Amino acid sequence: MDTNKEKIKRFISGKFSFNDYLAVSDWFRQEEKQDELRMSMEEEWSETTSTGPDQQRLSRVLDKLHHRINLEKPVSATALQRYYRLFSKVAAILLIPALITIALLAYLSTDRLGSVDAWAEIHSPIGTRTKFQLPDGTVGWLNSGSVIKYPVSFLSSRHVEVSGEAWFDVVHRESDPFYVKTPWFQVKVLGTQFNVISYEDEKTAEVILERGKVQVTGVDTKFKNTLEPDQHLVYDKSARQTFQTRIDAKSYTSWKDGLMIFKNEPMAEIARRLERRYHAEIILHSDSLKTSVFRATFQDEDLDEICRMLSTVAPIRYKIHEREKRPDDTFTKTRIEMWLNN
Repeated sequence: MDTNKEKIKRFISGKFSFNDYLAVSDWFRQEEKQDELRMSMEEEWSETTSTGPDQQRLSRVLDKLHHRINLEKPVSATALQRYYRLFSKVAAILLIPALITIALLAYLSTDRLGSVDAWAEIHSPIGTRTKFQLPDGTVGWLNSGSVIKYPVSFLSSRHVEVSGEAWFDVVHRESDPFYVKTPWFQVKVLGTQFNVISYEDEKTAEVILERGKVQVTGVDTKFKNTLEPDQHLVYDKSARQTFQTRIDAKSYTSWKDGLMIFKNEPMAEIARRLERRYHAEIILHSDSLKTSVFRATFQDEDLDEICRMLSTVAPIRYKIHEREKRPDDTFTKTRIEMWLNN
């Protein structure tokens, strides 16, 4: 019996032990195991419907893997699955999908595009946060609905592209800068901890520096800003202007640890960060509510629980509209309305 192959099959099916998980995750780091892993990934690929673009088929594979490994709850739970349920609550910490996505996308891209243009992507599904590690040892987190993309030849050219929100702890290399690209600016670093916010549907894009030093250069708008620790750069997309302020960086980057920390923040800013974290739409029905200041810390609470807690410390009334299913089988955002009681 090919025990390695059996472990891989159990891993993909979701019926794996903690030892299976440790073995397979270690194989992802061993070059000599890549052929075996690729064959297993190819089996999953071949089982999907052959009609439609490759990207749609790939999305179905990744969705299948994600649901099998992270969302199924068998009666006899493994130690690893119990660990996830205990610590994840609303925000699942998706280590395994990150590994699978890197391996599968690298394989498909290399197969179809050639090694020169091959890219790998890591996706963080809606309502989750995902930890990742890049080939140079740089580690980081993706917030809900975010994507990081990097070339398979990353070690010879350390640059990534971010859509959404990502936190980085970059490995220092004096002669080899690390670049984060967005449609609005590029961040250049040597070794540091920082946060990049680059959502397509938001009015601003941001950089928050926790440690070290970074240089932010505009793409269309010609600006070049250097950030020191606890500085926050905001780029207004419509005005094409930058604003740089001093903040407590950890209050803004604590989402990666499952925390949301607000220190005398206006409700408008709190709503914006909750929308981003929980893929929701929050409607504040008065200017008085938007400017009301709150101080609070939340640790992986459900969004409805956060609303309830806010309503107990302030005269706030709220209504939650559940997500609705669209004709294409996707769902609308959770919509929340808030009022100040008179």
